[in-house]
Amino acid sequence: MSKQRTMAVLTEIHETSERAAFGSIHHFCEELAAYARKRGLLFYVSSPALYLEGVGYQWTESGWSKRDVPPADVVYNRLHSRKLERSPLFAELLARLAEENGMIFNHRFLHKWEVHCHFERHEYLHPHLPKTALWSGQHTLEAFLGAFPSVFLKPIYGSQGRGIFCLQHSDDGICLRHSTSASTAVYRSMDALASALRQQIRTPMIIQQGLELRTLDGRPVDFRLLCHRVRHNDWRVTSAVARIAPPGQFVANLARGGELMAVNDVLRKWCTRADAFQQKQLLKEIALESAVVLASESEGLYGEFGVDLAIDIHGQPWIIEVNTKPSKQTNMAASCQSVRPSAKAIIDYSLTLMEEKE
Repeated sequence: MSKQRTMAVLTEIHETSERAAFGSIHHFCEELAAYARKRGLLFYVSSPALYLEGVGYQWTESGWSKRDVPPADVVYNRLHSRKLERSPLFAELLARLAEENGMIFNHRFLHKWEVHCHFERHEYLHPHLPKTALWSGQHTLEAFLGAFPSVFLKPIYGSQGRGIFCLQHSDDGICLRHSTSASTAVYRSMDALASALRQQIRTPMIIQQGLELRTLDGRPVDFRLLCHRVRHNDWRVTSAVARIAPPGQFVANLARGGELMAVNDVLRKWCTRADAFQQKQLLKEIALESAVVLASESEGLYGEFGVDLAIDIHGQPWIIEVNTKPSKQTNMAASCQSVRPSAKAIIDYSLTLMEEKE
């Protein structure tokens, strides 16, 4: 009798006497479990520590049940902690997977600078890449502010729009804004600005060209396209949404209060139906090209990327950033679908990996 194919989701698990919770992907794991059952997979959710003990949570009619589980053929890495990914515990888990001939995808977080370096090696992406450099203090600051009306400073390990600085020229000097604060500081000299930033910056940063983005009611807009791997290096877009920044803010992340809209609804406010169709197709093309590049350039396997794009006032699309552990809370149709295309894509890709291994 052949062994049942087995898949595990690896994430942080918050256990209490009443229940286990999987954080922001809790409901998504239920979708994965439902579709895995339809595809004949044994499916469970585990943490690094529990996996090494042979324990995981399986979905039953009465909820998630903690059980002894077999080694997984494929592990879908949804750890949210970079620190945990760099820990001896995670290294031990990878060694165990190698011994058991298991596979893992979404290998690890890719930080913003390495993503940019991967993209920069591919000339056809250059028209969509804002000028970017590693932040190294006042010299890079002066160079970028001398070249562009506005620039951004972003933590290379940042997520959810946290820790981003926006710097803009004004009649009074240079305005400094922070993504988690409504206040604006104005500095009349580069020395004073650089000194203020040195006091606030504690992590490696990139400095990036600011863009004049298209807006709705004066609020910047970006687009999150969720890309999933089908097999080998074939990818498809499983969902696309527009995100509108809150009034007075410069980031559109939902974690910072951004608002979701359908991509077509936003594009139709800016252009004709025909142009909106072409623009959406171009966004999809750039997102898929980005996914192919990152999957081929990066060490390990990747099965999904959340690609953030924006369009400037001249109609030019730009790659803002790529998330290697994209949010599962940006699908506008989630409330009326039992299993979203993104969940089906994860299970289907896991099965493809198992078939290719066999």
